[in-house]
Amino acid sequence: MASGQALLKKYQINIIKIIKIAIGSSIAILLAEVLGLKYSASAGIITLLSIQDTKKETLKLAGKRFLAFLFAITAAYLLFQSIGYYTHVFGLFLLVFITGSYLLRLQDGISMCSVMVTHFLIEKNMEASFIGNELAIFGIGILVGILCNIYIPARLWQVKSDMDKVEQHMKNILGSMAECILFERQSSEMTDCSKEKNCKMGCCLEEEFAVLNQLLSDALLGAYANMNNTLLSDTRYYIQYFDMRKSQLVILEHIKEQLCLLTQIPKQVKPISMFIQCIGAQFHEYNNAERLLFDLEVIKEDYKEEPNPATREEFENRAILYLILYDLESFLKIKRDFVRGITKKQIETFWEKGRK
Repeated sequence: MASGQALLKKYQINIIKIIKIAIGSSIAILLAEVLGLKYSASAGIITLLSIQDTKKETLKLAGKRFLAFLFAITAAYLLFQSIGYYTHVFGLFLLVFITGSYLLRLQDGISMCSVMVTHFLIEKNMEASFIGNELAIFGIGILVGILCNIYIPARLWQVKSDMDKVEQHMKNILGSMAECILFERQSSEMTDCSKEKNCKMGCCLEEEFAVLNQLLSDALLGAYANMNNTLLSDTRYYIQYFDMRKSQLVILEHIKEQLCLLTQIPKQVKPISMFIQCIGAQFHEYNNAERLLFDLEVIKEDYKEEPNPATREEFENRAILYLILYDLESFLKIKRDFVRGITKKQIETFWEKGRK
């Protein structure tokens, strides 16, 4: 069972969508046949093309294709009725219809509508009754496709699970950084940290960052899918949240690079290490980072009171620590600005309900 799920994920096979296409297309054809419509199989093809991965995508595409179909009928009627039902007239129709569709941004309906117009060419008939036949086929196909996509499994639990995973990985990285900054290292060991076998001990954390990068990419895709499957509520908050965490990840990667440049451990390291641990301990969705930013200002002021470095190496390492402090400030400000930017309604919906 697990191997089957892994195979479906590997090849990005949406088994639920496949089942909906198969059943929905069959139902559309049967409905068209029951109503005695000509070219009933076309209803099944329209359903097949109408079923998309999300509800919003399905509805948006259905609207565009309906407008494209009205445009196609109008163009075909004018050309066939004025010139005749000939192959070269169908070619002229395609020239007009495809050009117009691109100009009107209705290109998603080109192939479907072109096939429907061939029915007029074959029958040499554009009377009201036969136009009604085609409209009925089109309507059945689109409607069944929309109805099939009413059921799309809710993925909100997956989005929230992704949030927990991202936060836990970022906590782990912060904890590792707090430990790494205290490690005494020789200069020669740090000249090419990324090539060390034990990269984590060298504060590179390459594997951890690679996992977190992938987690955030997958989480953003899931958040977009969830938003497009939610018709009656606004779930853009989750996209904003993961974008915020991606911005913080960039800062963490820069801090990691600075850590790899340290060649000795000045006494100023310990309060910075403790502060990074404090960030990790308070790292969660609902923290506005205001208190942490205040504490950081205290550390920076204390840092300025320290006596000047006595050697060039001490100066360089103190400068690196100072850069790390400003990176941490940027890291916290990203979260503070995110909290300030969300609306009162989002706080009530995603924070207050989430705490219950």
